[in-house]
Amino acid sequence: MPRYLGVGKESAYGTATAATVWYDIIRENLAAKRMTVFDRDTVADRQLSKVARGEEYVEGEIEMYLNSQQIGHLLLSCLGSVVTTGTGPYMHTFSVADSLPSLTLRSGLDDVKEKIVVGAVVDTLEIVAEVGKVRARAGIIGRRLTFGDVGSPIFTEKEDFTHGDVTITIGDVTKRPRRMTLRMNNNLERIHVLGDYYLLKLKPKKFEVTGSFELDFESEAEYQDFLSLTPRDLNIRFEKSDHRIEFDIERFVYTDAKVEVRGRELLVASFEFAALKSGMQDAVKIILVNDDEGY
Repeated sequence: MPRYLGVGKESAYGTATAATVWYDIIRENLAAKRMTVFDRDTVADRQLSKVARGEEYVEGEIEMYLNSQQIGHLLLSCLGSVVTTGTGPYMHTFSVADSLPSLTLRSGLDDVKEKIVVGAVVDTLEIVAEVGKVRARAGIIGRRLTFGDVGSPIFTEKEDFTHGDVTITIGDVTKRPRRMTLRMNNNLERIHVLGDYYLLKLKPKKFEVTGSFELDFESEAEYQDFLSLTPRDLNIRFEKSDHRIEFDIERFVYTDAKVEVRGRELLVASFEFAALKSGMQDAVKIILVNDDEGY
């Protein structure tokens, strides 16, 4: 029996649903977090003597190679809204919303019982592209972890994206970085209430989009000329035949920049940036083109 991660969109927070797509992941470490309350405020004894059960939730990370058929549910849970057009291939446009849909995650491990996480929401989503591999990492917070019977996954036959499928455009100029990261963070707040040990809901707070990339320059003058430019937009595109993922940032600013001299090699400059909302345009818009009507 293969290892897998089954994913399904819940109709209501914490209501378990069947998997509608299966991800061939690199790793996951989803685990229950159980808080313990000690008697630190009592006065009868200087030593701890009482303990009580505290709140519980699930936390962990999923890592996988970037694939157009194995990312849609995570994008929706991270941003919150999607509009689908076309008749196949389908174009899914994801935008930032004030509430986030939850997922049921089902992790199968050989012949061991299936690990089930209900009420799972993407807290952080990071795309990392470097020579040799392109990966996605999702930080997950969930309501509760249980176990069930191992399922029968069906994996996509679409190829993963590689570093040769990446195009990065800054303003009107196409660049070829050595390495690139893009990170989205919902800063989820865990809401616990009386009468239940598990999460009532997860509330997204400030949505942040940050990233970094490394570029080569022939000279210090070329590097300084690049810094003097006022970037208008940033577009990161992964494309292979008839499927693609595109991250469109209308406005961004550099938060840090530094250059390293390595012997007689090219100058290697490292940049960190933050995306900003621009008028009615979200800090980031994501376009996914694939063969799945349900993204």
